[in-house]
Amino acid sequence: MSDDAHVTMFADDGRIEALASYTDRLEELAAVFADASAGDGELLDRRPAPDAWCVAEVLHHLADAELQQSVLLRRMLVEDRPVWLAWDQEGYAAALSYDARPAADALALLLAIRNANVRLLASLPPQAWSRTAVHPGEGEVDVAGWARIASEHLAVHVLQARRAVIGMT
Repeated sequence: MSDDAHVTMFADDGRIEALASYTDRLEELAAVFADASAGDGELLDRRPAPDAWCVAEVLHHLADAELQQSVLLRRMLVEDRPVWLAWDQEGYAAALSYDARPAADALALLLAIRNANVRLLASLPPQAWSRTAVHPGEGEVDVAGWARIASEHLAVHVLQARRAVIGMT
């Protein structure tokens, strides 16, 4: 199949929408980081409430979530129906010192992994998109569903980070 034929087939199905949603919010996340970093950067570490995450912690959480999701995607493509494992996000935050590590590192990691996953997803043949994992709350989820869940997760935390910048919980 020529490259042009692959692109035409790709544009004619739902994969393009899944990829578009998977990349949504990345620019907005980078803008939130830039806003929080302005001046002395104190907004990166300001918690809007004692039990709420600051922008830096949100970025570290997103980077670790992206690592988790990236491994799951690869497992979906290789293994039959892997289980989507839950992870202890509060445990990660404490053990991995989210409050003491540079937020820029987390953003760079998140963007690098998401961009690598976009390239991987774009290279998959149509039949690979039917591969599934078993999500604890949603049941059987295919690759497009994986992208949707990852997109929704990012959107929730972009809003959380934006709210942290302006001091809202």
